Amino acid sequence: MRRRFRIVAIAGALAGILVGAGDAGATVICVPSFTAACPEGSGNVKIADLEEAMSYQASDGKADEIRIAAGTFTENASFEPIGGSAETFEPTGSDALTIVGAGRGATFLTSAGTKNVYLINLNFNNTRKIVMRDLTVRIPSSFPDGGGSGYGGAFQLDGDVLERVDIVTLNDESDGVSSVVGAGNVFREGEVRGEGGAEIGNGLRAGGAAEGSLLVEDSRVRGASWPLIASESGSHLTARRVVVLDSRTYGAIATRGALDLENCIITLKDGVGLYASATSIPTSLSADQVTIVNGGASYPAMQIEKASGSADVTLSVSNSIVRGFSSGYKLNAAAGPGIGHGTLTVRYSNFLNTGTSSGILDTGTGNIDADPLLDSEFSLPLGSPSIDAGDPGAGATTDFLGAPRPADGDGDGVAVRDQGAYEYQPPGPRLPREDTTPPQTTIVKGPGKALAKGIAKFRFRSSEPGSHFRCKLDRRKARACKSPKTYRRLKRGKHVFRVWAIDSSGNKDPTPAKRRFRVPA
Repeated sequence: MRRRFRIVAIAGALAGILVGAGDAGATVICVPSFTAACPEGSGNVKIADLEEAMSYQASDGKADEIRIAAGTFTENASFEPIGGSAETFEPTGSDALTIVGAGRGATFLTSAGTKNVYLINLNFNNTRKIVMRDLTVRIPSSFPDGGGSGYGGAFQLDGDVLERVDIVTLNDESDGVSSVVGAGNVFREGEVRGEGGAEIGNGLRAGGAAEGSLLVEDSRVRGASWPLIASESGSHLTARRVVVLDSRTYGAIATRGALDLENCIITLKDGVGLYASATSIPTSLSADQVTIVNGGASYPAMQIEKASGSADVTLSVSNSIVRGFSSGYKLNAAAGPGIGHGTLTVRYSNFLNTGTSSGILDTGTGNIDADPLLDSEFSLPLGSPSIDAGDPGAGATTDFLGAPRPADGDGDGVAVRDQGAYEYQPPGPRLPREDTTPPQTTIVKGPGKALAKGIAKFRFRSSEPGSHFRCKLDRRKARACKSPKTYRRLKRGKHVFRVWAIDSSGNKDPTPAKRRFRVPA
């Protein structure tokens, strides 16, 4: 059975996850022994301490690969390289590094620390591009305050890639990826969530340093307060095919920099769907082909706050479904000399087009307000008013599941994008709409009431091109015919001619065209 909320299934068997030794000359380090994937010889080494392995020959000009066995690896003072924090995994060096676990739910990295730190700090004393795959990072309940002051949480990234990495917190309000530095940071096919009654604070954040960028793809954030955030000058978070479930405050929030959502699904317990604010740093939040559903009715769907400062703030929504909120928008942008603009634009979307506005509001293009009839997985069933209701001028792309967009969902012969994260795909070959309307038959020309010489000629037509005809004279049997139709050697007396048009769908005119005439003696 299809599951649309998959985050791309855990990659195959262990043998498929554990790739070869990588580039020629790479150092392969196995932690702690991992004999099957790390045979003796061939230059491979075995190190019991994960952090020691992270720093082993880390600047010799060769790419390094660490393969971690199944099990739980806990950071403490004995695992710490010189100059770092006793609670944090902090790889040093300059060589490219790939860290591969035995799979999410098999390899766990955690800490016994009691300080407010990043559990894994990939920005510590290194210039390495680091890729981590196939493991779970668990924030312990011993962390003091969930990053309530300063910094904290699972990761700080610096041009690094996390693939099939789950972030789990046992400490209430700890953060997932809470800081990114530099460009090229990626979180792909992972999940951020709480366990044991704990809930995530910040889920995935582009912030903490200027110009930090984060790409999030095919991932999920569950039960966070701020699931997706851009919060620093020049920061940029892009989320594609991301599912946010049961957010407690906002669906997505931008306070500095830029946040872009594409083909995402967001559900909230009761909160603001999209929030943007700015003072002195320009801020933008855009959502295209996004489905946002609120579980309560206390907050507006979209909110802009612009009280002071010279920077502009913009919130743009297109081809989306936004339902379940108290109103469509709250635009609170102060006006005055030296104060930047607050602008909300909503186009070709399904939302409640009401609210309060003291800024620049554009909600007049292609929007509807109708129940989209979403199913339990937030996709569109046949008959939804959001099918083929998106921007008719938008080009070809794909939807949340990678299905082609646009598709001709309403069968009118014209493919137009749907609203929301999913594109309705008509089942099987698409047939023309069933035609149940019969044609109308008209006799264009025929004999008068009195006909000489016993010859009668009739011309007729149908209201539908492509029709064929059946003709009947008096009590003779009706037969297929074409226009014109001629009868010869007619007997004297009264006669009746009838003709039916039958269209290409088989609909027959129920009231044939009829002409009465007489052949004189």
